[in-house]
Amino acid sequence: MRYCTRQDIGQAIPEMTLLQLSNDDPAAEQPNESVIEEAVRQAEELVDGYLRGRYVLPLDPVPTVLRDAVVYLARHWLYQRRPEGAVPDAVKDSRKDTIKLLETIRDGVVTLGMPSGQAAPEPGEVKVRSRSQQFGDDLWGRY
Repeated sequence: MRYCTRQDIGQAIPEMTLLQLSNDDPAAEQPNESVIEEAVRQAEELVDGYLRGRYVLPLDPVPTVLRDAVVYLARHWLYQRRPEGAVPDAVKDSRKDTIKLLETIRDGVVTLGMPSGQAAPEPGEVKVRSRSQQFGDDLWGRY
């Protein structure tokens, strides 16, 4: 499930700026949708990396805080792909704040309010070995 839509990106970045950030052709009249999709994909994978092990992925429904996080990360990626232009301080700050937020979610300080509310273990098998019990309840009861 996608964390954000193209419309979410369009609301965060003005269309003219999005055209300049995403399209390498100076004569282009439309933003390059494949570049925008790549920015969103990378942002979603980064968010999933922080959430994996704490929540069962994919999340359904997607909390709005994650939608905003993906938009901020994708916006930063789009600005960063233009080395000739400086990344605005607001874009840098929103990325730093988003990473801090993802770290607090990962560490359990902030929860997403998902229906389970429980940390989900990584999928996989766990094997445990132990020695047989040497002292039973009857022996411990005599002490």
